[in-house]
Amino acid sequence: MKRPTLRLSGVRLPASNRSRALTAGAVLVAVVLVLGIVKAWGGTDVEPLPDGEKQPEAVSFSGKPMWNERKLGMKRVSGVEFRGDIAIVAGDVDSGSRLAAVDARTGKPRWVVDGGSSLRGGDGTTAYRGFSHNAQYMRGVTGKPVVYGDGDGWTVLLQYAKGDRGRETEFGVAALSGEDGTVRWEQPIIRPRSGDQGDDDRDQRVRLLGADTRVALASVEGERGADPKTVAMDAATGRKLWESDAGWAYRFAGGVVLGETLGERAPSQVASLWGEQRKGTDVFALDVRTGQKRWDLSEAFDSSHLTAVAGDTAVVNVETKNPERPYPRRNAVVIDTATGRPGAKLRPLYGCEDDGRTLIACPGSDGLLVTIRSGSGGEAFTTMKPVFDEDTTPWPRLVRQDRIFIEGKSTQDAPVRRAVFDRAGNRLGPTPAGEITEVSEHAAAFRPEAAPDSENGLAVHAAAVGAKPAEPSGPGAPAVKAPRIDAAPLWTAGAGDAPPADQAVKDTGLQSLETIDLVGDAVVYTGRARERDDGEKLVVADAATGEERWSLRSGASLGDGAEAGFIRVPRIVDADEGRLVLVRYSGPGDTDGIAALALKDGAVRWKQRTSSGDAHTILEAADGKTFAVTVSNYRADRDETVVYSTATRKELWRKSGVEPEGVGGELVLTAEYDDDRPRNGVDVIAYGTSDGKRRWRLGDRYPEPKLLHDEGGKTVVVGTADGGAVLDRATGRELARTDAPLTRCDGDDDTLIVCHAGAAGDGPTDPGSRAVTIQTRGGATKVNDLLETGFLTRYGAIGNWFTAIRPATRSGAGRTPEQFLLLDGEGRQISKDLPGRPRGIAGGFAVVTPSKIAVGLGINGAPSFTVHRVQD
Repeated sequence: MKRPTLRLSGVRLPASNRSRALTAGAVLVAVVLVLGIVKAWGGTDVEPLPDGEKQPEAVSFSGKPMWNERKLGMKRVSGVEFRGDIAIVAGDVDSGSRLAAVDARTGKPRWVVDGGSSLRGGDGTTAYRGFSHNAQYMRGVTGKPVVYGDGDGWTVLLQYAKGDRGRETEFGVAALSGEDGTVRWEQPIIRPRSGDQGDDDRDQRVRLLGADTRVALASVEGERGADPKTVAMDAATGRKLWESDAGWAYRFAGGVVLGETLGERAPSQVASLWGEQRKGTDVFALDVRTGQKRWDLSEAFDSSHLTAVAGDTAVVNVETKNPERPYPRRNAVVIDTATGRPGAKLRPLYGCEDDGRTLIACPGSDGLLVTIRSGSGGEAFTTMKPVFDEDTTPWPRLVRQDRIFIEGKSTQDAPVRRAVFDRAGNRLGPTPAGEITEVSEHAAAFRPEAAPDSENGLAVHAAAVGAKPAEPSGPGAPAVKAPRIDAAPLWTAGAGDAPPADQAVKDTGLQSLETIDLVGDAVVYTGRARERDDGEKLVVADAATGEERWSLRSGASLGDGAEAGFIRVPRIVDADEGRLVLVRYSGPGDTDGIAALALKDGAVRWKQRTSSGDAHTILEAADGKTFAVTVSNYRADRDETVVYSTATRKELWRKSGVEPEGVGGELVLTAEYDDDRPRNGVDVIAYGTSDGKRRWRLGDRYPEPKLLHDEGGKTVVVGTADGGAVLDRATGRELARTDAPLTRCDGDDDTLIVCHAGAAGDGPTDPGSRAVTIQTRGGATKVNDLLETGFLTRYGAIGNWFTAIRPATRSGAGRTPEQFLLLDGEGRQISKDLPGRPRGIAGGFAVVTPSKIAVGLGINGAPSFTVHRVQD
């Protein structure tokens, strides 16, 4: 490597400030000293560190990443912080933002908060989402999450809001526990006023600034950063300590916090690369505890910009007007952070990085590196050799534990060079795997170059000090095998506004297919007839041939004056007399009831009257032993739950004020809803099937409980205002819990339940959308919050198989077609080439539908389905 030349003319000595302080009379001594050092190197590439400092050990990284941003369901990553074995990541998902605390080695979430979601343990607060749909409300001015504290007691800050979006009544800062994401404290910052003055308040915004274990800092400011004010809160309690209108205070240095005045614009990301520093600002210091101004640089310089801070030392770029020149004089000044006293004056330093405690690293000229140690009186040290070569400027990207992660390019078209160095420019370990953003003893976060959107990507590699880390083992093989489904269908059924154009497609005569069930060797499907006058239709077809075994239209006679009523959602049960299809009927004399038809041939097995007169019946739940209905009397404004025995049709009991939602296991599960807010659950109550006595309830344990899944087995899933819970069905005892906001679930039994978390849409454009799987085996229940499934849609479960769709994508390289997937309960892909979305796989057959959904007034179904043979 070429070394800097020792020039006697001009006395250019590439050494520390001590060497530069040599007088002209000592030049000969300096020459001898330098020649002696060169001789001592003996051709080696190791330079001594200043003041006898010990060289840090080399750090190495795994060749393959352990996980990346897609594991978190993120499209873009704003910033990463490590705390022990946890990575805290802020980033953007489709139509929203996310803050996730995950295992640093696997990416599995410990807890997750999405923009707009309720905060666990909060006082009716939600993570502020804003209208920009990005993670700016979950990070500080450095772009990273605002995290403080160590060990298991660390805390992370984010912005919160109260009230409906666009009509918020309060904005503030919430501190979340690193352990589980629960709210430690909340502090309101802005409470918009009503009336004519309300618009002025709504132009204000909150900005997270920084925090340590003493003080949390945020700002309140007007549009485009006008009239900034720093607000300090006690880091432990959130109690407001002080406010300052000096500007933005965001960097801690001992007993003071440093900041900048407004200048030409607000701070966005405090990275002082060339051309990125804010102009017209003044640097100041406030007392951490009181907010009193300790010092500022407005009198000493015409403008000053905070570049880097480490302990008692700050590097500030300053401008001083020069009446003899059209442009101001620019310098970098080393500042004592306690007093504001200027020290060494250097050439302007841009692109500096620091660790906040002990070391600052900046690019120097001719490929040299400049570092400043806290506690050394602000003396700058310059490497004796270029870290790459004289033509490559070394841009520090991260400083951690005396290791400086540097990258550089000799020309615009040259490849980026990266390496880890100590203060003397000695290389420490192998080349990093990309642009590094954060590192700990066991993990390192990079922005990968190979990613399509690499500037916003994330790749987390294993890291080790003084050793080579083990390579990641990968996700492992799926727990179940894919069924062998023939690509060619046995037959196809179609629906729509007109008969199918393809003559090979069986015309169902339906406008859309609303329910499709595979039951043994039969396919049962229903929908609204194409001609509205024909009402609804239920069809039972042979699974092998598609031939209709029997069908039933609404209004068809069921004998004794009874006519088939609402039949689009039949209940198919295994009863003593075989498989039955239960539907509602209307009888003579304004009566309603339930009729049981044999699945085999459609013969009516029995009818049971359930209401008469002004009352109306809805069949809610059924199994082979019990069926439950809601009887609504509109005139009397009264709803009742009525439970019957399927075998004897005997009424077992009835209750008012609750709605039946599940039967089985000797229990009937009912729900109570808020009349004023129909979507909000008030209680879930279990009653004994035979006697109607209450066995357990949830309203006193969970906020807004709603039953999301009940197949009459051993477990049920309940959604709550702050997540979801898996319960033992017999006792109501909690088996597992998740903070993910569950909205609906699917599954045949307890083996695998797949729930949709996030907004109540189908994803992936719904904020926070992803799948949560629940598996119960051997008496143990496991919940997996699969953030990576946010890129998928239409989650479902059939047996042990998790079904989903990967939507089609369009990019500069072309269009990628949609894929129909099978995964296991851990989210590992089993198959990606299914012929459609599975609706049933059993008995040697598979029924699949396309991804398209027919949507209209009272319509939400599929336009077609195909039946395929499944090989053994």
